[in-house]
Amino acid sequence: MNDRRPVIYQANPLIEAKKAMNALEMRLFLLALQDINPHLGKNDKFYDKDFPATHISPSQVKEILGNGMYLTLLDKTCDSLAKRVLVLRSEEGMKYVPLFAVIEYEKRDGLRIKFNNEMRPYLLDIFELGKGYTRIAMKQIFNLSSAYSMRLLELMLQYQGLMHDKTIQRHIELGDLRFMLNVGEHTYTRIQDFCRRVLDDPIKEINEKTQYRISYTKVRKARRIMGFNFTMDCSQVMPDEEAAETVQMEMLPNRNEWHGLTRQSVDKLTLLCGSNEEFEKRMGYAVELAKTRKVKNVPAFLYKAIAENYLRQDQDMKAAIEREFKAKQENAAWELDAIKMFGDEISLDVEETPFDQSDDMGRAMVSVVRKALKERHLNVTAKRLLEDHGMSVARFIELYCQDEMTAKK
Repeated sequence: MNDRRPVIYQANPLIEAKKAMNALEMRLFLLALQDINPHLGKNDKFYDKDFPATHISPSQVKEILGNGMYLTLLDKTCDSLAKRVLVLRSEEGMKYVPLFAVIEYEKRDGLRIKFNNEMRPYLLDIFELGKGYTRIAMKQIFNLSSAYSMRLLELMLQYQGLMHDKTIQRHIELGDLRFMLNVGEHTYTRIQDFCRRVLDDPIKEINEKTQYRISYTKVRKARRIMGFNFTMDCSQVMPDEEAAETVQMEMLPNRNEWHGLTRQSVDKLTLLCGSNEEFEKRMGYAVELAKTRKVKNVPAFLYKAIAENYLRQDQDMKAAIEREFKAKQENAAWELDAIKMFGDEISLDVEETPFDQSDDMGRAMVSVVRKALKERHLNVTAKRLLEDHGMSVARFIELYCQDEMTAKK
């Protein structure tokens, strides 16, 4: 794992497919995923056009399978893995896709595996497939010893885009869960056994070996369990570690554009930005800002400005100021229009009486008058209310429209 990408990507249909693999087969599958640089977005410039062959050295094979009788276990694992077929469901029906095209082992060279070309839409051409993808950190999933644990974590991380307050929630029907985890209808027929073997033990392993914490509740219809509501707490996942684990999708920007930042810093910042193009935009703005502010520690300032996106912050602030200025202009326009149009239409035959805004009726009266003035249409109701309170249009605006402007700020 040392020289491979620390993050893997799978198209969402593959996450929800039936993967009939045990834990050892899953680990080889995950290692092969690490060597793939998929096409994830329209701004990606560097990605694999074809599947690379994954090479696993003899020492790595021993580490994965255990030193003892590893050759016997390897032969059995490769034989079963060569026969594995993924099953993908869709509204149109079922699709069966052989997983690997080549699995080869030589004692001195190690193991070489290569994905079947029919897997392209789910591992290489993810952007073209258009079904979204799931990002998984290898350090979180690789050391799990149960295929159920690995698959449950994949299914929960598929919903990380819907995370709220560092929590992921997902409902899965019992039948769907059996399909995706490859648990046949005649396996663990008693729900207590299903929960213990397929959910409780794997979730315990996830909670102990990863930075995630999963729990679940049973969903019943009458007395029958129909599904499960899963919750995954992600509050213990360290952001810095997450950023360091992201796949490097593009070559780093030219060193001349680093402006004193270290390679590690530039690597992390380009990942946070999502693309070299975005990094260069933020860097250009940060450099100009550093000159304007006459910053002493330029690299530290540039790092913070890019990481916290000062460019977007300042753009948002400028837009907010412009909106407020425009609102003031619009308010001033309707107020002046109202005074010009209706200034002489109110008969002030009674002493001025303020509108009582301590109750709903008083607030409703003010709202009716304000709305009429804004629409440049002093209807009979609004005019009568002003006359009954002995209040001119200009006086009403002074008392009851300034508060509205202040509230908008």
